[in-house]
Amino acid sequence: MQPRPAHRTTGSVALALVAAPLAAALAVAGGAAPGAQEPEPLPLTVMTFNIRTSLNSAEDGENGWPHRRALVADTIARVAPEVAGLQEALADQLEYLSAKLPDYRWLGVDRGLNGGKGLSEHVPIFYRYRELLPVESGTFWLSPTPAGPTGTGFRRRVSRIVTWAHFHHVGADRRFYVYNTHLTLRRGERQVNSATMIAERIAGLPAGAPVLAIGDFNSTAEHSDTWRAATATGLRDAWLLADRRIGPARTSSDFRPPEQANEGRIDWILVGGPIGVRSVETVTDHDNGRYPSDHYPVVARVLLH
Repeated sequence: MQPRPAHRTTGSVALALVAAPLAAALAVAGGAAPGAQEPEPLPLTVMTFNIRTSLNSAEDGENGWPHRRALVADTIARVAPEVAGLQEALADQLEYLSAKLPDYRWLGVDRGLNGGKGLSEHVPIFYRYRELLPVESGTFWLSPTPAGPTGTGFRRRVSRIVTWAHFHHVGADRRFYVYNTHLTLRRGERQVNSATMIAERIAGLPAGAPVLAIGDFNSTAEHSDTWRAATATGLRDAWLLADRRIGPARTSSDFRPPEQANEGRIDWILVGGPIGVRSVETVTDHDNGRYPSDHYPVVARVLLH
């Protein structure tokens, strides 16, 4: 209740004093005052890209990191996403890509593999820093102790991670969340629990917050318990929502062309909140038969409403 005014008011002024807060309350309840313009939809291009670790370069031979690193950088530069979530990125790969992609900065940490010797996977989020400001960000481990690494610190005994960020688009004055991950190869309870943990974290965000959950989920979309767990609390598969789908519904290639790639989509882009999906593309760029990675990058062109 407003305090009683210390002076007398005419009837018309008194009516105005009552009507103004009422109109404001209606505007809050309805999202906008009558006649107010909704913000223009904000187009964003988002990529998920497992670039394959440089740790296996010797066994990869002609597909080793030194032979394809320029293709990785060129692919990202050509698509020019506002946000790119990478997987299997080691420190030397991040150093190279940072130098080759001057319009981007990245955030994230390694997950504590190999006894802290530095040969450890990041799931970094690259972002166009002139357009996007990370308001907050962090990493959590997909384990009962999400605040830090678990296990002995060697190879796959250390839990997988999620790197996330809350971005502010400076030009449009809009905000959205990105979560990036790389789930274990071991399908089953451990993988499902990880997907559930991610979905529950995202479900705890403010109601109506736009969010993108991206990564290599190592499980087939639409047909796996992991996919069902990831989409159980409101996240939607961008591939299924898209007005247009480009490229094969296969993302794990083993450096091979699409007709020889592994069946199914294991690299996903999921969306939550007021996001529309214009298109999703499985990018199959190559240079005379040499592919940038053993996964095809997946690109979604979305609209934040």
